[in-house]
Amino acid sequence: PQAVAEQIEEVRQALNELESELVPILETPWDVLVAKLDPGSKAKLTLMIAYAADSLFFMYLKTQGIATEDHPITEELTRIRTYMGKLKSVAAKENGTEERAKLKLNKEAAARFIKAGL
Repeated sequence: PQAVAEQIEEVRQALNELESELVPILETPWDVLVAKLDPGSKAKLTLMIAYAADSLFFMYLKTQGIATEDHPITEELTRIRTYMGKLKSVAAKENGTEERAKLKLNKEAAARFIKAGL
């Protein structure tokens, strides 16, 4: 059908654009790429590359009709997302945003305390 052919062409174009964007990164030696990055940024870049590669492989499996529910790639994507969450948590602690979020006044709870005290 025409609609499927159009969608396939859109995916092909998107992959071509992705490839052209990745060429400078892929042609740069890893040591040069991460030389000026702090450890947090280096970890973030590593996780993003791993997640992007695994996501592409996941999509490839789907296009080949291979069940991904029990495939190891699903577990790997979950593992990477877990590490992304841990990295985000560490970054939030370093920036103090986690502490500020904990100290934020809950107006509804404060109103209940005041009302109960009166």
